[in-house]
Amino acid sequence: MKKIGLALTTIVLGILLMVACSDESETTGITAGKGKVNVYLTDAPFPIGLVSQTIVTIDKVEIRKQENDTTEASFIPLMEDDFEVDLLSLSNGITEQLASVELEAGTYDMMRLHVVDAEVILTDQTVFDLKIPSGTSSGLKIKIEPALTINSGETSDVLLDFDVSKSFVAKGNWKDGMINGFNFKPVVRCVLLDRAGRIEGTVSDTSNVLLPNTAVNLWTEVSDMEEDSLITTAFTNEMGGYKLIGIPEGTYYMIAEQDNFLTDTIWNVDVLKGQSTQIDFVLTPEQ
Repeated sequence: MKKIGLALTTIVLGILLMVACSDESETTGITAGKGKVNVYLTDAPFPIGLVSQTIVTIDKVEIRKQENDTTEASFIPLMEDDFEVDLLSLSNGITEQLASVELEAGTYDMMRLHVVDAEVILTDQTVFDLKIPSGTSSGLKIKIEPALTINSGETSDVLLDFDVSKSFVAKGNWKDGMINGFNFKPVVRCVLLDRAGRIEGTVSDTSNVLLPNTAVNLWTEVSDMEEDSLITTAFTNEMGGYKLIGIPEGTYYMIAEQDNFLTDTIWNVDVLKGQSTQIDFVLTPEQ
């Protein structure tokens, strides 16, 4: 069984777009022929004892309307203002609104996220100002697959999953508490939430004691010719609970692991769109 080597863990930076359209503008307050976009943030926590804050500044979020001809489509701004957020203040499905914008009805196939600053503050108050990769500040492009179609009278949700386990790579031996800095290269996936569900549950030991700060990793199996793919990771909170949101409909397997305990794997985890799947782990202490 493959074991995950995390740089720190996964942060889910969810940008939730709630697109509501209606023909009756006097009832909904939305201009006729347009939909409304509300943008939110969410994430999952870092491991215990290493990081106090992880701060990202976003100055623009844009979306691109798909065109039928060969003309390059322009991006439409959803938010144009510095937004600084400590991702650790958002966890286990909590969201914070970024923007609320009306859009023309149609099909949208790409988003662009402008990250202009990032820093990590450790629990000992060490601050690492991270270098923004070339091209990131001008816009990180994320495909919407399948494309988002806004129709009158419909609501659609999109989640941008900002994976910190791949995006923030610690320098040094972080398992021994030795961090010398971070390399920053944003990795983001896009999910249509009307086709996605969530997984939540608890992690306890064999004495029914709930375990905080346990890594819960979600994997999908692929063909024999390819390696299995890590979808996302969460860490349990103080009450031993966790929540993974924006999980595309499908079948997965999950791994829970913590130091001094045997790893627990649960197979054939089915996720249905619009529904929550309950998965609880029981970890056995190492002898």
